[in-house]
Amino acid sequence: MNKTALTAASEDIITLDPKDSIAEGGERWVFRHPDYSHILIKMLKRRKTEMFNRWWTFGHLSQRFLPASRYRSTAKQYDEYRRLVMENLFDPGFELPVAHLYGFVKTSLGYGCLTERITDETGRTAPNLQQRIEAGTFTEADRKGLNRFVARLYDISICAADMGPANFVHGYRGASRPGSNRVPQWVLVDGFGDRYAITARTYSRRIRLRGMDSRFRKGKKVRGLRWCPEARQFEFEDDDRPAT
Repeated sequence: MNKTALTAASEDIITLDPKDSIAEGGERWVFRHPDYSHILIKMLKRRKTEMFNRWWTFGHLSQRFLPASRYRSTAKQYDEYRRLVMENLFDPGFELPVAHLYGFVKTSLGYGCLTERITDETGRTAPNLQQRIEAGTFTEADRKGLNRFVARLYDISICAADMGPANFVHGYRGASRPGSNRVPQWVLVDGFGDRYAITARTYSRRIRLRGMDSRFRKGKKVRGLRWCPEARQFEFEDDDRPAT
């Protein structure tokens, strides 16, 4: 490879700094794409197997001896994304309930996953359900809309991995793209895909529905909102019900 090619390759790398992330979890940083406002870059944090030598849980053991297991959730998200698209390939009216996935991009921190950015009415990254509840901006109308979205997830039998409130976002999709309809909607931005060792959910609607029941029941609890397994919907806790 000549010098010109090396220079061109280096210019293709997006420079990222963890302190500039807009969100951070135990496993990943989330960044805004510097060139495309409707796209986020999700970066897996670098880990060394020595970091897990002190713990003996299944998760730590798997990351110590099978470090590639950390990438499994991303791979399974793409599998579920592909399943949803292929099952509705000839339906132009089908709206994906999950965030769009756009492949990977080379950055200074490694390869990052490109995913759809959901925005609020001002163009900022939209808050998730947990943040809305904690801020006191989640209304009765929002709850009804969320439950309609949940019913749709059951209708298409999403392959659920984590149905916690941090993975539900209400806002605008593709706000900066030509043809955007500018209608706010609920989107599942994370927590989908068959991450289990035996991937039965991928092939069985019945098992996917049972898995959804389990994931909603075990999802993170947020004060003010509770999951009703019999009705398969969210309800306000009596002490935190907003005024109508």
